[in-house]
Amino acid sequence: MMRNCFVWITILLVHGFAGFSQTFYRGNDLSYVNQMEDCGAVFKENGVPKDVYQIFADHGTNLVRMRLWVDPAWQNDLVQPAGVKLQYSDFEDVKETISRSKAAGMQVLLDFHLSDFWADPGKQLIPAKWLGVAYDVNALKDSVYNYVIQVLTDLNNDSLMPEMVQIGNETNGGILRHTTIDENYNVGGSVSSSWARHAQLFNSAIKAVRDINDSTTIKPKIALHCADPKNISWFFSNIISYGVTDFDIMGFSYYYAWHKKSIAELGSAVKSLKTTYPAYEVMVLETGYPWTTQNFDAYPNLITIPDPQYIPLFPEKQLEYMVDYTRAVMKNGGSGVIFWEPAWVSTPCKTPWGQGSSHDHLVLFDPVNVNFMDNGGGRWTEPQFYEDLNTVKVTFKVDMTGQDVSNGVYIAGDLAGDTAGIFPMADNGHGIYSYFTYLTPGDTGSYCFLNDSSLIAGETVPPECAIGGGTLRRFTVEESDKVYAYTWGTCYPPGIPETVKVTFVVDMTDQDISDGVWVTGTMTGDPWKIMAMTPVGNNLYSYSLNMHPGDSGAFYFMNDNVWGEREDVPAECSPWWGVDRGYKIGIKDTIYSYKWGSCESLGLTTLYRDKKMEAGEITSGIEIYPNPAYRKVFIQTSDCDPIKAVMIFNYSGKLIRTTNDNTLKPEVEISLADLAPGIYFYKVTTESNFVCKKIIKL
Repeated sequence: MMRNCFVWITILLVHGFAGFSQTFYRGNDLSYVNQMEDCGAVFKENGVPKDVYQIFADHGTNLVRMRLWVDPAWQNDLVQPAGVKLQYSDFEDVKETISRSKAAGMQVLLDFHLSDFWADPGKQLIPAKWLGVAYDVNALKDSVYNYVIQVLTDLNNDSLMPEMVQIGNETNGGILRHTTIDENYNVGGSVSSSWARHAQLFNSAIKAVRDINDSTTIKPKIALHCADPKNISWFFSNIISYGVTDFDIMGFSYYYAWHKKSIAELGSAVKSLKTTYPAYEVMVLETGYPWTTQNFDAYPNLITIPDPQYIPLFPEKQLEYMVDYTRAVMKNGGSGVIFWEPAWVSTPCKTPWGQGSSHDHLVLFDPVNVNFMDNGGGRWTEPQFYEDLNTVKVTFKVDMTGQDVSNGVYIAGDLAGDTAGIFPMADNGHGIYSYFTYLTPGDTGSYCFLNDSSLIAGETVPPECAIGGGTLRRFTVEESDKVYAYTWGTCYPPGIPETVKVTFVVDMTDQDISDGVWVTGTMTGDPWKIMAMTPVGNNLYSYSLNMHPGDSGAFYFMNDNVWGEREDVPAECSPWWGVDRGYKIGIKDTIYSYKWGSCESLGLTTLYRDKKMEAGEITSGIEIYPNPAYRKVFIQTSDCDPIKAVMIFNYSGKLIRTTNDNTLKPEVEISLADLAPGIYFYKVTTESNFVCKKIIKL
């Protein structure tokens, strides 16, 4: 340890703050939270049970969104634990959510799905009680109008009037369209795709809101909602062209996992909409971002693809993403961002698609204790991140490989605007730790890394990259985002690749391969996709892809592309749910190689190629693979220059084996079963060439 950081900076930076001129809504959709409590979830902060609405309010949430279904009777068929109500997201549940939100000092946005079920771009189910007038647009308009009037009147009578209402949910293809829903919750029976019809229904609901405003103190703003930034320009120009104009907020959903747009592109979409339609506010009504790739229950994760600019995933990275996201919306004139289902924690309760939560990797509470993660995305609503939008992001990274990190890793310096201090750094995995902050361009400051929370636990900074007599590092804030990255106690940056090559290999000796060999798992952007494996010779099959360091998940092999036709993985090597193999990706290319249905590793660390040489393909040189090897190696050349003989020497140069086959071949297999682990040299002779190669036997 060193005393360098003990010599402290006495001149602090002073920042001005450019406040946001209008209310900016930092919202969370809490549609599930009442049910989660009934299902047994006890929400905590600092390990102490606390009202979940107050937790969100205390961290800067100023808007709560909740969905409202007309009559979600389908929930009655779900077998739930004792004490769980038959229905949620109905009128009584919404009243509870609004009451608790307002009691905690937050405003509310009531999302009229105008359906008995989830409404989205592919599902706009007409409520069962309105099916009799589904094809009579005038009668359906009256049903919509009377329903909205009744809901808002009853809420107003109980002093629960929402500050905003949303007419429809992700209505890209219209509203109140479908008449049937099957046992798998697929809708059908589209009444009409006419936007002239949809416009009448939108306007009927809007008129109901405006009419109720005449007699209420709170006069809700009206939001319309579509999904995906690429659709917003068309959607709003189209709906306005059909005469739907009396609304206040142009809202949309944007998730990286589904829409594949960067934060910069998000900002551009907001700016374009504001420029084209300056009379309307623009809000992101739904978004979300995970903090891990891990799944904590049997319900598959829903949002699985991270933004490549914000990996690897860990709680602080979720916070960083959401803050950058929200700042981009603010900078470009937007009025709010809402995070979808941050409290949908894993419980014994069921949805139509499974038990638990598809958001347990995304919620703002840890999955074991349901404790608010103060190092994670739950802090994205705190106003401190948005007080000065002229600041830029500065990120500090340190590689602690080989260092003692048992007491944590910290950074000390002028990193909080006008306050110097000691700040915890986030564990990125593989020895890398990071900390991000927002500072004013042109500012300079000093810092150093610590492996304890005390100033005397600092690194020794080499003189060539230190200031102040070799005690501290220096940073200068530039006009754009900047990263300062070093290995502990050096002037050298750490090295961590964005992706590494991962290969899955299985030995199918004595197995039925008539229907092919396959692998499935969570390793792609399409989890549990069944992927064909490629034969590489001698009953080995492989599949390769690029993955991000820190990724982890489950996989197993199959001998057909039909669910159920899979290997039985022994319990001692099935860490996922007791039946599946597991992977955790490091910073180097990796091979996971096993014998079918066994814990026996093939010991492969590299493969010459992912697939066998195609017929007629000409390769140059001689290749031996795998290397290092466990039980056997393959030696391969081209058909034009087949192998004549192979000689094996031990490390001392003694010839221990000669393989001399009278049949010339482009590929030969050599067993290593009788060789002790160690280093060997192979001399491979072809018709026109020879080469010597070093082989490691594991």
